[in-house]
Amino acid sequence: MSTSKEQILIDRRYAAVLSTISDDSLAALASELPDKLRDPFAKVAGLPAGALSTKAGLGAKIRAGFISRKSYIDVGVLLSEPCTEHCIEALGSAADDPNIEHLRSTLPEAIEKFGLDATRLMAIQYSASLNGFKQLIMQDERFMIPKIGSPLVAQTLIAAKPDNAENQEKRRVRRERQEKEREIKRVADLQRRIARNRV
Repeated sequence: MSTSKEQILIDRRYAAVLSTISDDSLAALASELPDKLRDPFAKVAGLPAGALSTKAGLGAKIRAGFISRKSYIDVGVLLSEPCTEHCIEALGSAADDPNIEHLRSTLPEAIEKFGLDATRLMAIQYSASLNGFKQLIMQDERFMIPKIGSPLVAQTLIAAKPDNAENQEKRRVRRERQEKEREIKRVADLQRRIARNRV
C-alpha cells in the first residue's frame, strides 16, 4: 500500500473511531496527557496553550477543533501516545512487528492503565502497516473500525466549515495554482526530453 493511500485509510479510521468516543472521554484523555504533549495537542486541536487545564466543555471543544481542522491523525496519535509508549516497552523485542498473540497478552494491561478508548486509538496507528494490528481490528470487536457510512462517522468526516463564497474562492485559487504547477512540470519534462533527443 502506498504511503498516500495508507495515510488516507488511517485518517478515515481515526475519524471513525473518534466519532464513537464521548466528549467526557476526550476531555479525560487530553487532561491526562503529560506536560510535554499538552501544548502540542492543544495546537493540533485548535485550542490555545493551557486550554487543557479547564475541563468545562473541553471534550466538545476538542471535537469541534479536530473536525474543523480535519486533524484526526494528529489528535488520535497524541491522545494515545502514553498508551503507545507503554505498549512498545511492554512488547520489548516484538514491538517492531507484534503478532496477534503478543497483542492479546499486552493489551489487557494497557486497557486497564489507559482505558479502552486510548488503546483503540493506539491500535489505529499501526492497523494498516503491522499484521498483528491488522488482525486485531478484524477479530476483536472492541477494536473493529465503525462503519464509515454510520451517521456519527459521516458527521465527523464532514468539515465543520460552511461552503461559503470565501471557501469556494480558496478552492478556485488552489485549483488554478495546481493547474499552473502541472503545466510548468509538463513543459519542464518536454524540455528534458528535447534535450535528450527523445522528441
